[in-house]
Amino acid sequence: MEDFKKAMEEITRSIQRMVEEVKERRDYRLLEEGDVVRIEIDMPGLEPGDISLSISKDGTSLKAEGARGDRRYTKLIRMPFKIDPSTAEAYYRSGVLTITAKKVKEEEIKIPVRG
Repeated sequence: MEDFKKAMEEITRSIQRMVEEVKERRDYRLLEEGDVVRIEIDMPGLEPGDISLSISKDGTSLKAEGARGDRRYTKLIRMPFKIDPSTAEAYYRSGVLTITAKKVKEEEIKIPVRG
């Protein structure tokens, strides 16, 4: 029974290490340049027509999918800020899908303080 317990603990540690490695491995880059954001997603071996790109209406996430032969990619990126989907542009070059869009400025509302 003790051997089984040790084996299960080792399996659990191995799975935890694998999950951490997947979290650390990013096949995309998110770059902020003033009020513009640029997202670069590695998707080698495709053509521009092989790629489908969508951005949520509220601008909090984007999804890129692509397939050609045995190559298949699906990438869902949750944005750390909102972007304006109507400003998004995308191009694909040398195996990298690049999306640019303007960030949505947070609107502040002044609240009067009464005494």
